[in-house]
Amino acid sequence: MTNLSKSKLYETGKTLIKNEKSKSFIKQIANINNQFINLNIVNVMVEDNIYLNIVDNTIKQSYIQKLSSKKKQLQIRIVLQGQLEKLDQNENKKIVYKENEISVEYKHNIEESLLNKKGQHIKYICITLNENYLNENGYFSDFFKKNFSKKFYEPDLKNRFEELLNREYTNGLDKIYLKNKTMEIILYVINRIQRIEKLELSGLDEEDIKRVKKAKILLEDRFNEKLTIPILSKEVALNQSKLKTGFKKLFNTTIHEYLKNIRLQKAVEYLKSNRYTVKEVSIMVGYTNQGSFSYAFSNKYNCSPKDIQKNSLL
Repeated sequence: MTNLSKSKLYETGKTLIKNEKSKSFIKQIANINNQFINLNIVNVMVEDNIYLNIVDNTIKQSYIQKLSSKKKQLQIRIVLQGQLEKLDQNENKKIVYKENEISVEYKHNIEESLLNKKGQHIKYICITLNENYLNENGYFSDFFKKNFSKKFYEPDLKNRFEELLNREYTNGLDKIYLKNKTMEIILYVINRIQRIEKLELSGLDEEDIKRVKKAKILLEDRFNEKLTIPILSKEVALNQSKLKTGFKKLFNTTIHEYLKNIRLQKAVEYLKSNRYTVKEVSIMVGYTNQGSFSYAFSNKYNCSPKDIQKNSLL
C-alpha cells in the first residue's frame, strides 16, 4: 500500500462545491476524484470544537493514510456501507469498523493509519469532539475518565441516516439541521453506552447482549409468526429472565410492545397499498383475531384500519 498524507491525498482532483464560514460554523462540500479515490465529503464545524464529516468514498487504489494527534478527543463513527480498517500503532493492533456498526472512542496521543483497500465503497458519518469542548463540558471528562472504546451493532443504519447522507446542503437551514442532527447523535450514543453498561452491571456480558440483539432481529424478520418469549429464548439460546431484562434495558421497551409496533407499522404499509382487505392484513401481520388487530391499531394511530385505506385513495 502507498503511504499518503492527508494533504497529498487531497491535493489533486478536488472540486469545491460549497464553502460557508461564520464565527462558529463552517461548512465545506467537496468532491475529490484522483488516482486513489472518488470522494464526496461534507466537512462541518457545527460549533466550536465539534466536527461532523459525512463521507462517501470509492477507493480506486490501495493506500495508507496516517492520522495522529496529541490532544484527547471523543470520536463517534457510524458505518453505513462497507468496512473501515485502521492500524493503531500505540497498541500495535488492527481495528475493523463494520457496516451497521457504531463505534465510540475516547483517546489521546493518537498514532493511527487508515488502511484503504482498492475496490471498497465506504459510506460513513464521523463526529469528533475536540479537547477544548471536552474540557469545557465536564460531563464528558467525568463519563470518559480514561481511554475508552466501544462498538455496537445497529441494524438498518443506512435507512436511519439516509437523509443526513444524501441531503444536498445548499440552503440557509443547513446550519440548524446539521447542528441538531449532530447533537441528536451524540446524545443517542451516550445514552446507548449508559444502557449497555447498566446491562453489563446487571449480569449480561457481551455474548448475552448479542443474543438479545438477535432476538430483536428475529422479531423484525418474523413479525407475522407467533413468537412468544419461550420460543425466542430457545431460538437465541438465552434464558427468559435475561432476555426480558436485557431487551427492556437495551431498547427501552418490552418484547411484546416492540413486536406489536412492528406489526402495526407493517399493517400501515399493507393498508396503504389497497391490495388487501383489513382481515387479510390482520393475518399478514400476525393477528389471529381481526377485532384485536383493529383495537390495537386504533389505540396506536387514533384511526381505524379502514380510515388508512380511504385516505390512501384520495
